[in-house]
Amino acid sequence: MERRMAGFWLSMSMIFLLTGCWDSRELTDIGFVVALAIDKGEKKNIRVTVQIVNPANTSNSPGGRSPSPLPPTTYSAEGNNVFEATRVLSKKLSRQLHYGHAVVLLVGEELATTQGIKKIFDGIERDNEFRSSATMVIARGATGEEIIKQPTSIDNSPAMKIMKMVSDTEQAWGENIDEKMYQVIQAIVSFGKEPTITGVQLDHSNKEDKIMANGIATFKDGKLMKWLDGSEGRGLLWVLGKVRSTLLTLDWNDQPHTIGIENIRTKSSFHSSFNKSGKPMIEVKIGADANIGEVDVPIDVTNPKVLLQIERLYTQAIHDEALATIKLMQQQKSDIFGFGEVVHRDHPKQWRTLKQDWNDVTFPEIEVKVKVEAYLRNTGLRNRTILESIDVGG
Repeated sequence: MERRMAGFWLSMSMIFLLTGCWDSRELTDIGFVVALAIDKGEKKNIRVTVQIVNPANTSNSPGGRSPSPLPPTTYSAEGNNVFEATRVLSKKLSRQLHYGHAVVLLVGEELATTQGIKKIFDGIERDNEFRSSATMVIARGATGEEIIKQPTSIDNSPAMKIMKMVSDTEQAWGENIDEKMYQVIQAIVSFGKEPTITGVQLDHSNKEDKIMANGIATFKDGKLMKWLDGSEGRGLLWVLGKVRSTLLTLDWNDQPHTIGIENIRTKSSFHSSFNKSGKPMIEVKIGADANIGEVDVPIDVTNPKVLLQIERLYTQAIHDEALATIKLMQQQKSDIFGFGEVVHRDHPKQWRTLKQDWNDVTFPEIEVKVKVEAYLRNTGLRNRTILESIDVGG
């Protein structure tokens, strides 16, 4: 009797433990979304475009060979909000959309400028399938739909190209920033920091592969306000300590662009304090290391005095770019650096009275000091420059 009862209770427990794959879906019933573009709609508020990769059905391949990869396809629909537009897409699809592989979220410039980006995240973040680590970009001078419909020559899809391109150019050139969706949301809900997002645009000079990164979009109250281009964007990354590798071209004795400095690492830290008038002050400390990449003037880089002079020029160049971007954003009244978060962290009591009008009143007036400690670590494989060797006869 006891054995029968034990068997009965064991069977009952198995019912709850071995529930099986009750929510399973066949691979051929799923549409894997790799990119989601959100633009301003023509008939309704929002236009959503998804890019879908077709999973190859290898079991049907003759001779066990891998089939040729199918090109990604795009579908668009409009709705009053993002969630509604994605459901309207079901009228055009034979598969259920799955967002777990979405790696890029694009927003059209017109939508970001006119309506802002505050309202697009709620429906996306509530969905447990969508990756919050997806790379976020703004379609500059175009719609997100136009960008993800472009063919690519090396990568299988525009989504993969954009994800890799933004990450690589942040590390190799330092004029773009690789911001993930969760970082943008954190900045939007913060009182002391505004979001920044890299722009991608169409390069019409390249007929085979037109997608390229260009500029950093800055925001205020959720709306796109200004683009940071070139050294302006790099100035932001100096302040944030995100410049990993870039090239600074310095002048030497009134000879322009003659010394190339390859930055290899950067770090930064912020500290806040209050002056005698009770106004907040920010101190930005930037540390950087670099190698000499190219010298186009006949100088002896093994001479410690020459090397120290180059190091000072390198330090001053970082200081000037960082300070110029800080002053520019103070004029725009948009704290994209997170100085407000530093004041909140260091002085929570004072922050209660400062946070309400931080961007419009306090941030534009605060004193910001930039201190740079930059060092040259390596002169490369050559001691003498080629020009110096020619001058002294080899």
